[in-house]
Amino acid sequence: MNKNIIPLPKPDEARSSRQVVQSYIFTTAIYDFNVYEKRVLYNLVKLAQSQIEGVRLSDSMYKIDHAYKEFVMIELPMSDFLTDGDDKNHTRIKAALKSLHQKTFTYSDAGVWECFSIIANPKIRLRSSKVSFIVDSRVWDVLLDFSRGFSRYDLRVAFSLDSSYAMRMYELLAGQKDPIIYSIDSLRKEFKLEDKYTLTKDFIRRVIESAKSELDEKSPITFTYTPIKEGKKYTRILFYPKHQTDKEPKDAHFKEIVRKYGTGAYLSQEETRLLTEIGFSKTGIKNNFELFIQCKKELDFIYELALLKGRSREKTNPCGWCIKALKGKLADKI
Repeated sequence: MNKNIIPLPKPDEARSSRQVVQSYIFTTAIYDFNVYEKRVLYNLVKLAQSQIEGVRLSDSMYKIDHAYKEFVMIELPMSDFLTDGDDKNHTRIKAALKSLHQKTFTYSDAGVWECFSIIANPKIRLRSSKVSFIVDSRVWDVLLDFSRGFSRYDLRVAFSLDSSYAMRMYELLAGQKDPIIYSIDSLRKEFKLEDKYTLTKDFIRRVIESAKSELDEKSPITFTYTPIKEGKKYTRILFYPKHQTDKEPKDAHFKEIVRKYGTGAYLSQEETRLLTEIGFSKTGIKNNFELFIQCKKELDFIYELALLKGRSREKTNPCGWCIKALKGKLADKI
């Protein structure tokens, strides 16, 4: 079977086309992408975030065209796929676009069979160094949903990781404050390694230790862990999320990112929505931004905001009350 084609789901596994797209992009394909393919996807998610946030893009450099119902036309500069000014690897960009164009997945229900890809009709205009391609509207909708749950910084970290195992562990641990336990069998499924590293010691060394090593080096989120035995066999792993403040952007860089991209650089769409519904204006969010970032690090921020939102309705100054409540939650953690 062509490894680039996802097989049709069995009748008892029927899912919506949206679920199929989401599963393929964010639980299957992403872990098979090379660094340049990941940059294509990362830039698509960034464009989706810009659309959600109402950010005005440079008309001469970027285009998101919704003129057609079935697909979205995308155009952006080739430089967005390169690491820096010294990266001139246009050949790899061409190969990445071709590979993504060829990676198709299928959907079937009682009356329809479909086959489509993440991108189609990729084109590079060499004179202007612009890249254009078509994205199926269902893929674009999934990108919009995905981008709502992550800040720009979350995504930047995730897509900077080289190892698929590190990416998966980052995804599993992002936003996690408390220890979390996984069976080794479930982890094998998460990493799609049911038939590889069958010895537990090999799985831990090649997968868990490999992921931890890269997260230790690059990510503000990493972990320690303890294997758990049942009888003579290790069957589960207890993970302890660990925050590395030295891997956070430096203060000057932090402020520059916020100045350039706004608070959406570090607050997810869901967090911003809850703060707005409590009553915070854009200025109010910005003025209390450092508090909110601290809450993201120390608390289950979305859960706390959801609770505060309900209780704040009866307060005369809901924003002031919310700030005081969050500071109290942080003090309790000390």
